[in-house]
Amino acid sequence: MNVLKVSAEVKQIDLIYAAVFHLPIVCVVYLNLNLLFPLLWERGNYFSYAGAVLVLTALGSGFYLLLFDNLIDYIFKGYYFIAYYSFWDISLFFAIYLFISSLLHLARGWFRAEELEKEKSQAELKALKSQINPHFLFNSLNSIYSMARKESKEVPDKIVQLSDLMRHIIYESDADFIDLEKEVEMLQNYIDMQNLRSGKSQIVFNIVGEIREKKIAPLLFLPFVENSFKHGMKGGAENAFVKINVEVSGKVLHFEVENSKGKANDPFSAKYHGIGVENVRKRLEMIYPNQHKLKISDNKDTFKVLLQVQLN
Repeated sequence: MNVLKVSAEVKQIDLIYAAVFHLPIVCVVYLNLNLLFPLLWERGNYFSYAGAVLVLTALGSGFYLLLFDNLIDYIFKGYYFIAYYSFWDISLFFAIYLFISSLLHLARGWFRAEELEKEKSQAELKALKSQINPHFLFNSLNSIYSMARKESKEVPDKIVQLSDLMRHIIYESDADFIDLEKEVEMLQNYIDMQNLRSGKSQIVFNIVGEIREKKIAPLLFLPFVENSFKHGMKGGAENAFVKINVEVSGKVLHFEVENSKGKANDPFSAKYHGIGVENVRKRLEMIYPNQHKLKISDNKDTFKVLLQVQLN
């Protein structure tokens, strides 16, 4: 009894056949990714793209049959190659390769777009923070200057306090999220500096709920608080006041600041008006999409901000 032995050894003819077999497939995939995708798919011409893929598949299958039935004998003389697959069989091969390569191309493009969007968001956040820093520094120095003219004995302490505040803004707030407790502490320090010029009885700062072990994006509250002091306490309004409330209920943070309105006497108010508030709007949209509510009420005698944030 004779036993047919099948050799597992890979011979030269096997390598040649595999290379020639994949040649039409590689051409079709290349044309799809580098021609049809940019010209049709990426421009939204999906029906035209589907039709073009069908035509490309048919041309590839026809080229496969032509290659193995006629051309290959002139290229590789001495070998006997035949087309093992029919037109429809090889078309199925093309369809599978086109489908998989297209999915990989789309996935790569999607991940790249996500990466670019993240890099863009980070760059925008850094730009927004860089706009906050000089504005805050100017207002703080202006406050200390006013105290110095009155020969206040607390000027050295307030300079140290300003140093702590700037350290928080420049270095500690560089992270995406910081402790809510630190952010509230910074607000308290800022309010303490303003108290010397405004009078403690006119400023109310309430904290309700547990703020420890909570995270928040840095510098969300400061522009609103700055604005309230600039247009409230320093705006020349009769019975001027500023009320600030920070409340944490579960995973939801409520921030509220209300101030009286007057005519701002800040010589730079026209230039800087609205910069900080607009920055916060943009940052909230980038950091807390669909996870925040911001309502600003500009009434005749008062200005009020209500901010609700879903804490991570």
